[in-house]
Amino acid sequence: MKLVYISTLLVGALMAFSDVYAAGSTLSVTCKGDDVGADVLVNGKFKGECPVDVLVQEGKLKLKVQKEVDASHARVFEQEIRLGENVIKTVEVVLGAPQSNVKGLRQGPAQSSLGQVESKKGALLSVICKIDDTGAEVFVDNILKGVCSLDVQVPEGTHKLRVQKKVDDWSDRIFEQEVRAGDGAIKKIEVQLGAAQLNAAGKRREPEQVEVKKGTFKDCPTCPEMVVIPAGSFDMGSEHGDEAPVHRVTLPSFALSATEVTRAQYGEFVNETKYEAGTCWAVNEMGMVEERVGRNSGDFNFRKGLEGDSQFDKSPVSCVNWHDAKAYVKWLSEKTGKNYRLPSEAEWEYAARAGTTTSRYWGNEVGQNNANCSDCVTKWDGSDSPWIGGLASPVGSFKPNAFGLYDMLGNLWEWTEDTYHNDYKGAPTDGSAWVQITTGQERSVGRIIRGGAWKVNSLFMSATYRLGSAEVRRDEHKVGIRLARTLP
Repeated sequence: MKLVYISTLLVGALMAFSDVYAAGSTLSVTCKGDDVGADVLVNGKFKGECPVDVLVQEGKLKLKVQKEVDASHARVFEQEIRLGENVIKTVEVVLGAPQSNVKGLRQGPAQSSLGQVESKKGALLSVICKIDDTGAEVFVDNILKGVCSLDVQVPEGTHKLRVQKKVDDWSDRIFEQEVRAGDGAIKKIEVQLGAAQLNAAGKRREPEQVEVKKGTFKDCPTCPEMVVIPAGSFDMGSEHGDEAPVHRVTLPSFALSATEVTRAQYGEFVNETKYEAGTCWAVNEMGMVEERVGRNSGDFNFRKGLEGDSQFDKSPVSCVNWHDAKAYVKWLSEKTGKNYRLPSEAEWEYAARAGTTTSRYWGNEVGQNNANCSDCVTKWDGSDSPWIGGLASPVGSFKPNAFGLYDMLGNLWEWTEDTYHNDYKGAPTDGSAWVQITTGQERSVGRIIRGGAWKVNSLFMSATYRLGSAEVRRDEHKVGIRLARTLP
């Protein structure tokens, strides 16, 4: 699929560029290994760095590819080529042994003995993004040229290419590269955006407090308590199904809320913003499922004084969809001036493991009173009846893991930023979220939820188990929110 796309893009680029080099041919110069980046000259004129496609006039031409070894030596490939009209000629270059006193690297136009004179027409940059990065803005020499993927005509010479995509109000993912392009060249650049970094708005924010460097902190009296998670590496996933393959991930330090967001904390957001929280499908006293407000519901408009009722204050908020979770973190970010967000799937698993390699952070066996799930043997697991006792437990009711995080397994499923993928092939290794963007009439792939829940069997409650859920699904009384926060 990718090769077809690139070929189609190149054909389109050639057609768009045909008015510049009418009745010409394409010389495709390829290099391998250490020879990549060598200077390509056609009839003594610099055309770009290998590999490169060059539009040339029909007839004889002299191809020279050279790469400096040091100040006085270079490795060189030379060949005379004859091309007809509308021919695509591929030349696989293997540079020779170093030669001394080689002159003319990146030299200007030479008088051609072949009698061909080419006018200075410029080059074409073909910028290609992977599907998750489609729509990123493309800048050439700090001028916006459009969104990726696209073709850009530029003058021959050296240009600064920057491709960036907004993550949130304070950070972007960026790709930057200096590109040298020669006359008539078509330079293909496959972009891989890097991890999120602060943009200008993020850098203008108030300096972070020293206290966030370690331990726990709060950004406001009613804000969730945050735990600083140390930087580190771990082996993510397992060898089973969509948890494969196991891959090494290295993450910078970040913060995660010590508990799931509570009803009182979410209620403050709803009451302040008048956010439409909706209702929820939940289990009633007769063991039947019905739409209702209250106990396991997301409807906070039924009582203004929610945060004053201790029965609900420490219960985790449920019946929140992914968009509700994003609205909450956006409100908290604006309220505090800090970068709150949902955790990536890699951040979640790293934090849930807390340095362990077993299925659960307390061991491989479920045991008793370690977490809240349907067979975890606790007073909340619903063993007496479907309703009495069968609900989420107050946050912090069980022992935390080694990082000081409560209920990372059980109690409620927790939203992450990542969209669902069938496996980890091609997954990021820097801890960033892996997001597939859908457009138009495409079906949403859903977002990842992690950790298991109070009404779910312990088989689904492990550090590696992952499940995709539709972003708009609000009727689920087993899904809640845990916050992440970017640290300086």
